Amino acid sequence: MSENPVSRLTALLAGLLLLLSLGWWWLVFGSITTAGTISPLEAAVCLAADTDLCRLAEALCTSGHFIDIRWYAPEIFWAALAVSLVAAVKARRSPSL
Repeated sequence: MSENPVSRLTALLAGLLLLLSLGWWWLVFGSITTAGTISPLEAAVCLAADTDLCRLAEALCTSGHFIDIRWYAPEIFWAALAVSLVAAVKARRSPSL
Protein backbone atom coordinates (compact mmCIF):
# COMPACT_ATOMS: atom_id res chain seq x y z
CA MET A 1 0.00 0.00 0.00
CA SER A 2 1.13 3.58 -0.49
CA GLU A 3 2.44 5.94 2.13
CA ASN A 4 0.11 7.83 4.46
CA PRO A 5 -1.42 10.88 2.69
CA VAL A 6 -0.82 12.99 5.80
CA SER A 7 2.90 12.20 5.55
CA ARG A 8 2.91 13.21 1.90
CA LEU A 9 1.05 16.43 2.66
CA THR A 10 3.46 17.24 5.48
CA ALA A 11 6.47 16.61 3.23
CA LEU A 12 4.91 18.76 0.50
CA LEU A 13 4.28 21.57 2.98
CA ALA A 14 7.89 21.32 4.20
CA GLY A 15 9.18 21.56 0.65
CA LEU A 16 6.98 24.54 -0.16
CA LEU A 17 8.05 26.35 3.01
CA LEU A 18 11.70 25.70 2.20
CA LEU A 19 11.29 27.00 -1.34
CA LEU A 20 9.45 30.06 -0.02
CA SER A 21 12.22 30.66 2.49
CA LEU A 22 15.00 30.34 -0.08
CA GLY A 23 13.17 32.51 -2.60
CA TRP A 24 12.42 35.23 -0.07
CA TRP A 25 16.04 35.16 1.16
CA TRP A 26 17.33 35.41 -2.41
CA LEU A 27 15.07 38.37 -3.19
CA VAL A 28 16.58 40.30 -0.31
CA PHE A 29 20.19 39.12 -0.28
CA GLY A 30 20.76 38.17 -3.92
CA SER A 31 21.31 41.69 -5.17
CA ILE A 32 23.38 42.55 -2.10
CA THR A 33 25.79 39.68 -2.72
CA THR A 34 26.11 40.37 -6.44
CA ALA A 35 26.90 44.01 -5.64
CA GLY A 36 29.67 42.81 -3.34
CA THR A 37 28.30 44.49 -0.22
CA ILE A 38 28.56 41.23 1.73
CA SER A 39 29.95 37.87 0.69
CA PRO A 40 27.68 34.94 -0.21
CA LEU A 41 28.90 33.12 2.91
CA GLU A 42 27.92 36.06 5.12
CA ALA A 43 24.55 36.20 3.38
CA ALA A 44 24.08 32.45 3.90
CA VAL A 45 24.21 33.03 7.66
CA CYS A 46 21.24 35.37 7.24
CA LEU A 47 19.16 32.45 5.96
CA ALA A 48 18.94 31.09 9.51
CA ALA A 49 19.91 34.00 11.77
CA ASP A 50 19.12 37.64 12.30
CA THR A 51 22.50 39.19 13.02
CA ASP A 52 23.55 42.82 13.01
CA LEU A 53 25.29 42.26 9.67
CA CYS A 54 22.07 40.85 8.23
CA ARG A 55 20.08 43.84 9.42
CA LEU A 56 22.68 46.20 7.99
CA ALA A 57 22.57 44.38 4.65
CA GLU A 58 18.76 44.55 4.66
CA ALA A 59 19.00 48.29 5.23
CA LEU A 60 21.24 48.53 2.17
CA CYS A 61 18.81 46.52 0.05
CA THR A 62 17.44 48.53 -2.85
CA SER A 63 14.22 47.76 -4.65
CA GLY A 64 15.97 45.95 -7.48
CA HIS A 65 13.19 43.38 -7.81
CA PHE A 66 9.53 43.50 -8.73
CA ILE A 67 8.09 42.62 -5.30
CA ASP A 68 9.97 45.37 -3.38
CA ILE A 69 10.65 43.24 -0.30
CA ARG A 70 13.54 44.63 1.74
CA TRP A 71 13.62 42.36 4.79
CA TYR A 72 13.78 38.64 5.49
CA ALA A 73 12.53 36.63 8.47
CA PRO A 74 14.68 33.56 9.24
CA GLU A 75 11.78 32.07 11.22
CA ILE A 76 10.29 30.78 7.94
CA PHE A 77 13.48 28.76 7.35
CA TRP A 78 13.28 27.26 10.84
CA ALA A 79 9.58 26.50 10.34
CA ALA A 80 10.47 24.67 7.12
CA LEU A 81 13.07 22.60 8.97
CA ALA A 82 10.62 21.81 11.76
CA VAL A 83 7.93 20.66 9.33
CA SER A 84 10.59 18.62 7.48
CA LEU A 85 11.48 16.91 10.73
CA VAL A 86 7.81 16.14 11.41
CA ALA A 87 7.46 14.73 7.88
CA ALA A 88 10.55 12.55 8.34
CA VAL A 89 9.31 11.21 11.68
CA LYS A 90 5.83 10.53 10.25
CA ALA A 91 7.33 8.73 7.25
CA ARG A 92 9.58 6.66 9.52
CA ARG A 93 6.74 5.72 11.87
CA SER A 94 4.15 4.95 9.21
CA PRO A 95 3.60 1.21 8.88
CA SER A 96 4.88 -0.28 5.67
CA LEU A 97 2.33 -2.71 4.32
